[in-house]
Amino acid sequence: MRSKLLFWFLVISSSSGFSQSEFIQEARYHLPRKDSLFPFETAYKISGEYNYFQDSTLQLELMINGMLKKGNRNRADTLKQSLVLTQLSTLCVKRIHTLMPKKVKRKRSLEKRIRRIFFGSNCNFGLIETISFEIPLVKSKGDFHYNKKGAEGGFNLYDGKSKPKATKKSASADEPKEVALEGYSYEEIQRLISTQFTRKKVNRHLSEKNIAAFGYFIQLDESTLNKSQIPKLKVLLILGEKRFSYKQRRKFISTPLNDLPNQQSIVKR
Repeated sequence: MRSKLLFWFLVISSSSGFSQSEFIQEARYHLPRKDSLFPFETAYKISGEYNYFQDSTLQLELMINGMLKKGNRNRADTLKQSLVLTQLSTLCVKRIHTLMPKKVKRKRSLEKRIRRIFFGSNCNFGLIETISFEIPLVKSKGDFHYNKKGAEGGFNLYDGKSKPKATKKSASADEPKEVALEGYSYEEIQRLISTQFTRKKVNRHLSEKNIAAFGYFIQLDESTLNKSQIPKLKVLLILGEKRFSYKQRRKFISTPLNDLPNQQSIVKR
């Protein structure tokens, strides 16, 4: 029943103009009353070219699971997936339009917004880091164009500024063919995610902090479709550990994530 309510909330919130406070209230209402922790699968197959329309994101999720476990190798057996953190990341990805703001002020505002939702839940863990990044789905080394009537299908992105025109010499022959942009293989996407993990210090957080729970969500960014733009997947990863006390929680809310001191000085073990 709760999953049905969550589904309808996501449908309504994506099509209506909720204010930030209304979204935070609704998100808190639909998050589980009690957190659940569960083990996660890490076995995945990575071979050949990745095709979003055929493969969806299942193999990528298993890939990320394996990378999280590897990054947390010192405590791999204690790392669990949190239902609250997973659903929180799902709500944020579906509702928040810009997960990667370029301005520092907007980034801190986004982090604060996620914290406000999180601290209203009954999660067993404290919010440590929110990491967002994008995964491009096709390669481009120069100009490219979109052709909605393209023969290739899929994202219909082709090399060159525009569709090649037939010349007089080729008028009687077949029309020049468009060259579709090449997609990424699973191995290449794994390297892209690994680069983001390094850039966003995910592995560092996993190895240096007492991370015990995580949640994330992957979704195709529909604003990058049907236009001359590289299609991308949006990813929001949330890492957590022990639940803070009220006093620690207030201090955490008023401190930017990047300015937090060493976790050992915040959380009493």
